[in-house]
Amino acid sequence: MFKKLIALVLAASMTLSLAACGSAPGGEKAPGASGGKAVSLNFSHTQAPNSVSDMAAKKFKELIEEKSGGSIKVNIVTNCGLSGGDLTKALEMTTAGDIDIHACAPTNAANFDARFYIFWMPFLFPTIDSLLKVCDSEEIYKEVDSWCAEMDMKMLGFHNAGARQLSNSKKEIRTPEDLKGMNVRVPGAQLFIDCYRDSFGANPTAMDFSEVYTALQQKTIDGQENPVSVFDSSKFNEVQQYITQWDYVRDTTAWFMSNKTMQKLSAEQQTMVTECSKEALSWANTYVTDNETEIVKKLEGEGVIITKLTADEQKAFSDVCAPLYEKYADIIGKDVIDLFQKVANG
Repeated sequence: MFKKLIALVLAASMTLSLAACGSAPGGEKAPGASGGKAVSLNFSHTQAPNSVSDMAAKKFKELIEEKSGGSIKVNIVTNCGLSGGDLTKALEMTTAGDIDIHACAPTNAANFDARFYIFWMPFLFPTIDSLLKVCDSEEIYKEVDSWCAEMDMKMLGFHNAGARQLSNSKKEIRTPEDLKGMNVRVPGAQLFIDCYRDSFGANPTAMDFSEVYTALQQKTIDGQENPVSVFDSSKFNEVQQYITQWDYVRDTTAWFMSNKTMQKLSAEQQTMVTECSKEALSWANTYVTDNETEIVKKLEGEGVIITKLTADEQKAFSDVCAPLYEKYADIIGKDVIDLFQKVANG
C-alpha cells in the first residue's frame, strides 16, 4: 500500500513539473504549450448574443483555443458589457489594456480620430465587392492600423456588417425626392444629420436605438435605417411595411486589440492572434452575405415590401450626396477619402 502511495505521489510530481515548464522529454512542447505563458483574453463586442459580431467572436475563440492547444483562452462579453454599455469607454479601456480585444463599428473611434468617419461616407462602397476589396486591402489595413497605433491599439481587421437599408411606414422610396419631409431616425453622428437634411431634404432625428421601436410604433418617426438583420431581430416588420435596399452605407465591424495586451504575448502567440483573426473575419464576411439573402426572403414572406433600387436609381441618391465629400474632406482628410475610393473602385 505504501509503495502504491509513493508511486502516485511521484507520478503527480512529474505531471506538475511538465505542466510548469511546458516541455516534454526530448525538448518537445507539451500539449497546450504555445511558446509563451498561458493567457486569457477578454473579447468585448457591442452586439447581442448570437449576432454576427458574437458569432465571429466565437469563431475566433474556437480557432485560437484549438491552435494554441488551449493555452490561449477567450472570454467573450456581449453588449459592451465590460464598459457598462458605454461605446466610447470600451475603446478607452482597450487602449488602457483593461479590454484585450474589442469589436465595434470603426466609426466608434471617430470620437478620438475623425478619420474613422470614412467608413460611414455615403455610397463609398457601391457594391459588396467594393467593400470586400477594402476589407482585404493591405494598404487600407496599414493606413487604419497607423491611426490605431496613435491610440495604443492594434488593428486586427474588419468585416462586412451589412448594408444600412431604409425602412418606413409610408411608401416605397425610389428617388431622393421621396424622402423630402420624412422623419427618419439616424445614429447620433453629424455626418448622418448632414446627409439626410442637406442631401435628401428629410428631417433626421438622432435617438438611442432602444427608443426606435416605440417611436416607429407611435409614428413619432416615419422610418429608420439599419442592416436588414437588425430590422428583423428588432421585429420592425410589426411597425414598418417598406424597406428600400439602396446600400448607401455598408457597415463594417472592426477588431481593435490593446497594444499592451499584444506586447505581453510571445511572438508565436501574436502570430496565432493575427492568423485566427484573419480567418474569423473572413468567415464573418461570408456569413453576412449569405444570411442577408435569407433574411430578405423571410421578410418578404411576412409581407414587407422590399424595393431594390436599380443602378440608375442608386446613382441619383449618390449624386445628391456628392457635396458631402467636399464638406468632409477637411474633417476626414482628402488623402484618406482618395485612398478608400481608389481601393474600393480598383
